[in-house]
Amino acid sequence: MSIEQRLKEIRRESSSDAAGDPERFRRVALTEHEMMSQGEAISATLAANKGPLADIGRDLAGRTIRRVVTVGCGDSWIAGHGVRPAIEAALGAPCEPVEAFDFATYGLHTIDAETVVIGLSSSGKTEPVVEGLTASAARGAYTIGLSNTLGSPLMEQCPGALHIRATRGGWPTQSSTAAMALMLAMAASVQKAKGGDSSALDAALDALPGQVDAVAQAFYEPAKAVAKHLARADLILTTGAGPFFAPAEFGAAKLKELAPIHAYSFPLEEYHHYRTQKAGDPMFMVAGDAESHARALETAIMSRGCGGYCVALVPEGETEIAEIADVAWHLPQVPAETAPIIYSVPLHLFGYHAAVERDALGLGAPTLGL
Repeated sequence: MSIEQRLKEIRRESSSDAAGDPERFRRVALTEHEMMSQGEAISATLAANKGPLADIGRDLAGRTIRRVVTVGCGDSWIAGHGVRPAIEAALGAPCEPVEAFDFATYGLHTIDAETVVIGLSSSGKTEPVVEGLTASAARGAYTIGLSNTLGSPLMEQCPGALHIRATRGGWPTQSSTAAMALMLAMAASVQKAKGGDSSALDAALDALPGQVDAVAQAFYEPAKAVAKHLARADLILTTGAGPFFAPAEFGAAKLKELAPIHAYSFPLEEYHHYRTQKAGDPMFMVAGDAESHARALETAIMSRGCGGYCVALVPEGETEIAEIADVAWHLPQVPAETAPIIYSVPLHLFGYHAAVERDALGLGAPTLGL
């Protein structure tokens, strides 16, 4: 088989990075609709899974759990980073998000009956996810599959199968945030079945759909304004710490998919271990909690010192970082468990608007160094 034939066989994306590519912009348009209706998808997902969630809660309440692993590819892998603390608190065990190919290829030797493996795949057919969960079940692990697609291998082969009621005609937005909400609801169900108090997490999930939609409406125009300012940027950096690494990763993913430009995410601390940001480089910094505030403040100072451009996502009332950053987006105060979902929304919006603004300028993928 020739290289050209292999390339055609491997490539799954029908659109291209060319300026004005019609297939890419068909999906860009669908992404706008999906990202502006995330609250509805979250509500429908939580309502549809009450029975299966209760079953999983009962199954896990009396089970010895030594370790939890979340596996997926792309945004499905990223989602695990955002819910990790809540899962650890509810199940009383460390939770590790692992990229699905790495897990299926290198990570199975430590899986046993005291492991819970949660796999995400929108299609329900992503081979590394299905292979990893199937192999984990064979080793005695309790497996939970999350998918948008009923009847898919992932939904059929897992004892805990949860259906994400979200669409994914565009690039992932609501399918990711609804999956995160569903994993939080699973954590609450286990907590409740173990006799704990899940009322705070339940209340946070009840409020989440309305909060997500309110943030989408509030930041539509601010995201558009920043996208207009940065439309000619060929590279954008994104960063965050702990669960806020997830919004940063989502932000970079949307830029690579929609815009399409070079975008890279990294944990907040790693900014300080390399000469990460160069003069003129734009960076989105997600600093949504008190725990990361001091280091985020130092990051904003470093960004200004190197001549970078910093857009900081911070809680309402925050002033120190806001005074130093070039742009500060203040997001509503919400419970820690759902904050990574809320902070993802403005970055979804920016990715969409960056694509539209670059198209207006006739720009496709950058060709750095050429």
